[in-house]
Amino acid sequence: MSSKPTIWDFRRGIATARVLTQLGYERGVSVDAMLRHTGITRAQLDDPKAEIEALQEVQLIRNLSTELNHASELGIHAGCRYHVTTYGLWGYAVMSSSTLGNAVSMASRMLNLTFSLTTNVVERQGDVITSTFQTDHLPPDVRQFIIDRDRAAVVTLQREILGAPIPYREVQMKCPEPAPEVVAAYTALFGVRPSFNMPHERNIFDASLMDLPLPQADPHTAQLCEQMCRNLMESRHARTGVAANVRDRLLRTPGHIPDMEKVAEEMNMTSRTLRRHLTAEGATFRGLLEEVRRTLTEELMATASLTHSEIAERLGYADVTTFIEAFRRWKGMAPSEYRRSQGLTPPTTRLARARLSIKNTVA
Repeated sequence: MSSKPTIWDFRRGIATARVLTQLGYERGVSVDAMLRHTGITRAQLDDPKAEIEALQEVQLIRNLSTELNHASELGIHAGCRYHVTTYGLWGYAVMSSSTLGNAVSMASRMLNLTFSLTTNVVERQGDVITSTFQTDHLPPDVRQFIIDRDRAAVVTLQREILGAPIPYREVQMKCPEPAPEVVAAYTALFGVRPSFNMPHERNIFDASLMDLPLPQADPHTAQLCEQMCRNLMESRHARTGVAANVRDRLLRTPGHIPDMEKVAEEMNMTSRTLRRHLTAEGATFRGLLEEVRRTLTEELMATASLTHSEIAERLGYADVTTFIEAFRRWKGMAPSEYRRSQGLTPPTTRLARARLSIKNTVA
């Protein structure tokens, strides 16, 4: 499961563990049995600020499913318990978006604040939207529970945000057709009978629905919540382990970036071993370098009157054009536009500062 660690293997709030343990408890499963081998404590369940790793949730799901004999509709019942309020800030940000399309866009940008273990790709194909849930990275023994849970959670959000679920044109499922009562449960959930033995886990609906206004839209609340969500995402992305050591090393000499071989040598390991450690932590050397440069760029813009060329030079870019392209990739805008949006004073050039110095001396 290490091929795409950064897509789904993110830290998540403890609320998902509370939802799952409550479901099991109501069905007669002890909390201790559900927490076995997860590393999650009862104290964490009671701490609203606690966070867990994705694999801890996977083990919790495995315990729950095993204790309840892999009940066929268990994932559906679990997903229906994930309400807007369960997601905290992310839920309010989605709910206050202006249209369904904006809500989907915001939800995709802030995926790491959800509890999803599947990954989701939303695409427009002609007059329809396809929402595909990717599951190949999930352990086979809990895969069906997770896909059922995540898809039911999406429908639950739709009901609470729109007042009704999206009218799907088609729902596709990979699994063989199950027992009639399970088919009936899927049909009741989606509002349409699924097609089974399909190549994808996919929901299909009219593209025109993306323009549907949300009843609780509030642009100011949406903007505030999204910014708070960004701050929360950044705090969850705080580096630890080998990735933290690499980041700290890059921060020491930002204008003279060592390559991966050099950093690995300094850490007394081969570059192959370093790459393996970073992959296990959901990081890459290039990604850490981008992270360091992005952080230092924002700091230099806010605290130093440097031109874009000077910042590019200090951060080890070959030229200012390469720096500007990187900045656009980070922020979606040019550095000059970003300065204006943040109310930062535009930098003066070396020539302008030299003229100012001469003028003051003459005076």
